Amino acid sequence: MSIDFSTLQVDDVDSLVSVLEQQLGDTATDWWNANKTVVPGYLRSLAEATIQTRTALANHQITPEAADMILHNQELAFNQTIQFTRYMTLALGQTLLNTVFKVIGWVVYNKTGINIAPNLVQPTAPATPA
Repeated sequence: MSIDFSTLQVDDVDSLVSVLEQQLGDTATDWWNANKTVVPGYLRSLAEATIQTRTALANHQITPEAADMILHNQELAFNQTIQFTRYMTLALGQTLLNTVFKVIGWVVYNKTGINIAPNLVQPTAPATPA
């Protein structure tokens, strides 16, 4: 559920906590949807490469040294995937922080007219017809 921050009115702690929880949940869900296929997708690719390598090795189409090199390269690639997921988790942490202070900034601004949030984007006035 999207919130129109320009009209958000929060006057008590419980309401603010509720809005924060909703926004954090939405942000985390967006992150999960964007990243949930990274590791399972790579695991499938790794499994396929392993089976193909095993078959080629068993059929004497490649040497044990080549199989070792292929699987070592798969290990390096999987390590890159793990590093990416670590980075994306850090990015999520920053996004969650930004989300919380966006809500707080709008709560303060809508009641006082004072912008204390450095990244608060003011709504633009609708264009007036000429």
